[in-house]
Amino acid sequence: MKLVIQQIVVRATPERVFELFTDPAQFGQWMAAGATLDATPGGVVRWTHPNGDTVSGRYVEVDPPRRIVFTYGWERADVGIPPGSTTVEVDLIPQPDGTTLVKLVHRGLDDGAAEAHDGGWTHYLDRLCRTAEGEHVGADPWADRRVPSRAELRR
Repeated sequence: MKLVIQQIVVRATPERVFELFTDPAQFGQWMAAGATLDATPGGVVRWTHPNGDTVSGRYVEVDPPRRIVFTYGWERADVGIPPGSTTVEVDLIPQPDGTTLVKLVHRGLDDGAAEAHDGGWTHYLDRLCRTAEGEHVGADPWADRRVPSRAELRR
């Protein structure tokens, strides 16, 4: 299994970034509209991208505005990452200049899936950053991209 590790500095407070990860309306601005986010331990994490691919899991740890941990997987069986089978850890670290270091670690992915998710997290964390800094990012240019299946990743 591989780790996906992403870091990005956001010109916003940890409180603002935390809201973007846990408030369904704000989450919809950068990731996916219509998300179900019950940001309490054991609460549901679920969102569907415009292409119909759905992520689902449960919150494991919620420590506002410092840390969010949730399980993660895809409801589409051919992706080969069942709901709740991997873990995403997000740490929000305030910086002396008023910015926030966002450190995301996604655990439990095999090599091909880790590479695909690394690219996905890069894309979506950029959208999160721009949203936190006040930009209206608009429709997701990846809206029609499907999550690659396990078979597609083996090619």
